[in-house]
Amino acid sequence: MDSSISETTSTATSPPASNDRPIRRRFATTGRVRSGCLTCKARKKKCDDQRAGSLEPCQSCVRLGLICERLPQRKVVLPQQKKLRDGEILDNKSLPSRSPSRSESPQPISGITCGNNGFMTLYSLDSASPERILLKYYVERLAPLCSILQHGGNEFRNVLLPMAIDDSSLLYALFTYASIHAPSSGPVPCITPHTRLRFESEAARGLAEAIRQNSVSESTIACALICSTAEVVSGDTQRWSIHLRGAGHLIEQLGGPERLRQTSDGRFLLRNFAYHDIMAALSTSWRPRFRGAYWIDDDSCLSPDCLMGIAHQILGHISDMCYFIADTNDQDDSSPAFASSTTRRGQSLAQLLLSQTLIPCTTLSGSELESLLHHAEAFRYAALLRLYRFLSRYAASSTTYVTQVSECVQSIMTHMYQVPPNLYCELGLVFPLFMAGIEGLDDKVKVSYIRNRLQNIESWTGFQHVSRVREVLESVWSTGWTDWETLLNTLDWQISLA
Repeated sequence: MDSSISETTSTATSPPASNDRPIRRRFATTGRVRSGCLTCKARKKKCDDQRAGSLEPCQSCVRLGLICERLPQRKVVLPQQKKLRDGEILDNKSLPSRSPSRSESPQPISGITCGNNGFMTLYSLDSASPERILLKYYVERLAPLCSILQHGGNEFRNVLLPMAIDDSSLLYALFTYASIHAPSSGPVPCITPHTRLRFESEAARGLAEAIRQNSVSESTIACALICSTAEVVSGDTQRWSIHLRGAGHLIEQLGGPERLRQTSDGRFLLRNFAYHDIMAALSTSWRPRFRGAYWIDDDSCLSPDCLMGIAHQILGHISDMCYFIADTNDQDDSSPAFASSTTRRGQSLAQLLLSQTLIPCTTLSGSELESLLHHAEAFRYAALLRLYRFLSRYAASSTTYVTQVSECVQSIMTHMYQVPPNLYCELGLVFPLFMAGIEGLDDKVKVSYIRNRLQNIESWTGFQHVSRVREVLESVWSTGWTDWETLLNTLDWQISLA
């Protein structure tokens, strides 16, 4: 008896053996843990919660390449912090640091619907900075709207984000782009005009520094292109073209199109610039920076592009057409043979546009490939319509090109009817819709269709340059004045048809 009591006493007084070993987490048999990350919960997937440290992502998010979000550790709420929630501004250094814009508007957001992707859960986190919110917004909301492809890689994510990791000026340009567009999804308290101006200034400072130090790189060109695009979607009618022309200067400074064609990232930037440069030339009668389809290698496989679709060669002919229009406008038209020579050269360009075949190198099939084909055909006939309208100025009779113009309008409408609404391919139809709208003012059915299609694109994307395009068309329809170029000059507007 005494020995058993002694053994019990020694056992009770000795420290537990488990203290000598690290405590292991026990997982449920289902593989789920209650302390899992918000990302896995939003995806309704199990979270293994296997983390190397408190700030490290779980292995599920690491494997899938996702941003691992989790709730911060609970903190004791002081009475002074309660006052801050009621809207009073306190000078307390012990409070967690936040941007001034967030402390000015601490009330919870109303009017924004939380999507299934969990993006809006960021607003419930006290530690969510404007940069963090905008980067996630760009990845999940804005970047998909920049592409007309329904499936496949999105270079606005896959190319620009890795570049932005190494170049802070590009990162600030992406923040600027997202801060301009984010309010279209609803009020965002921590994204203020002051916040946007700060990002804009940092991006501009980085660009100026790269130019001053003669250290222009592909990411510098990307920064200028994003700055231009951000101004376009904000509805600006002047500044966007300055950034775009600046991007052209940077391409030349880096070594021209030949230099960019050497890398996959450079080829994407070249296509991006070419598309926006040609679309700008169509609406302003400028010359594009470079001529022809300079972004295409002779042996390259013309895969669908997120901006051009499969209309690579069509855009190349449009570039030549813009050069022809600009050259003709600069020439002396007093010569008797000027009109006939202009018409002859214009007809040659029209024949090249009409005869260009579309041979996409793609694994896409079904409805998406069909929509991209109709998108390219709509571009073909919109460009022909632009060319025929220009040639009619030099025709011997005002009725010379009436038949061709009418056929182009009908072809544009036929192909646009075949692109289903709310398909990403629809976002690339602004130029065909605009050209058909200029000539279709006498047909109320066409006018109503074009107006509704533009309104759908505008409400879906929140891109304000679409609103500017629609405003020009509304003026044409209300006045019957189809000389839209003179109208833009009167308004002192430069609009993008991208």
